[in-house]
Amino acid sequence: MDKKTKKLLALLGFMTMATVSAQTDKVASDSLTLIQTKTAEILKEPAVKVNFYGFIRHDAFYDTRQNIGAGENIVPLYPRDRALDVNGVDINDAPKFHMLSVVSRAGINVKGPDVLGAKTNGILEAEFFGATEAGINELRLRHAYVTLDWEKTQLGIGQYWHPMVILDCLPNVVNYSTGSPIFALNRNPQIRLTHKLSENFKIIAAINSQRDFTPNTTPYRDSGVPSSHLQVQYKSKSFVAGLAGQYEVLRPQLSSGNPPIVNNETVKSFTALAYARVITKPLMISASAMMAQNAASLVMLGGFIGYSQPGTYDLYRTMNTRSAWIDFQQTTDKKVAFGLYAGIVKNMGADDPVEGRVATTYGVTSSWGAVSATTGGRSVDQLWRVVPRVDWSLSKTIKLRFEVENTVAKWGDAQSNGRGIGNEFNARNNRFHLATFFMF
Repeated sequence: MDKKTKKLLALLGFMTMATVSAQTDKVASDSLTLIQTKTAEILKEPAVKVNFYGFIRHDAFYDTRQNIGAGENIVPLYPRDRALDVNGVDINDAPKFHMLSVVSRAGINVKGPDVLGAKTNGILEAEFFGATEAGINELRLRHAYVTLDWEKTQLGIGQYWHPMVILDCLPNVVNYSTGSPIFALNRNPQIRLTHKLSENFKIIAAINSQRDFTPNTTPYRDSGVPSSHLQVQYKSKSFVAGLAGQYEVLRPQLSSGNPPIVNNETVKSFTALAYARVITKPLMISASAMMAQNAASLVMLGGFIGYSQPGTYDLYRTMNTRSAWIDFQQTTDKKVAFGLYAGIVKNMGADDPVEGRVATTYGVTSSWGAVSATTGGRSVDQLWRVVPRVDWSLSKTIKLRFEVENTVAKWGDAQSNGRGIGNEFNARNNRFHLATFFMF
């Protein structure tokens, strides 16, 4: 190979290497540019902000009488009826003591980027109460709720407090019942729309379903329609007041009897609530009154009744409930504060009971044995409660709360409309309850 040929080959090789190197540099440069662009886009995207919160809570309580309640009686509802032994001694006239930490809870507040011109927020909260009595200590969902906030309108979707549980007007009791069976206690899946009519007035509309506060969700699901809620509220710095209503339809059975007969009977119920809170320097006073139907869905005294007869489908009637309460809370001292709660709930029974058929009550109140419409059964006809309390704030994180809950349940013989009339007995319980909080 002559010298000219060698020089020509060397020149071609150099040019090829230069071309490959340039292409490689270009690819590397393009990749780097792409990565830098994507990183910049990610950095421009608003970050999701997460804040943790919760508390460790310990409850110690002593009852002077046996009780009907939930969560190993951390939710006290009804002092038990008289139960006599062969010597005429009341078996339920016996004390009980317990300690639990199952209502300790943890949650996260989430703030996300704006969507459709609305600010987005979320809450996810759980505790160790369990979903059933046998599941005590197990983790259960409390809230899983997302909100979209525009200037005057808020859309909420998920599981949250039932709209009948008014956070701006709650009894400030220590025990976990939040005032039930006199006041509503429920968290449920819902879609809620809140709109500000003015600086002080707002209207709330919601559709709800049932999940954790009923022994059987089938009648709610088989109705084919959600519960509906409408509320109007006035709120200022020192005064809150509102009116609320709920309409609900249940279909307890698809068929009745054997052989089965299609049952299209439904349970229709309406509940109305009025509430108010006044905030002054010495006292905060909160109160509400409720006229409810099928109040068992709110963990209150009541439910509905089925009337069965061989050869035909069952008929249903809803039970009526009336309740009222008032709560006083001292507001002048941040370290030590006294309070007092008093309330009453009345079982009004079902209108137009069906005579000549076997009557059976339904709902969580019936499952606990507090109401009955069956001959030979017993039913709570009314209940009243008085609860003085005191709170000690030892620091920003440590708080002690103590109350003495005095509850009387008037039991009577079960009537076909679900009331308890005749052979009455007043079952009385005093609960001494100390709760300790470490808040974070």
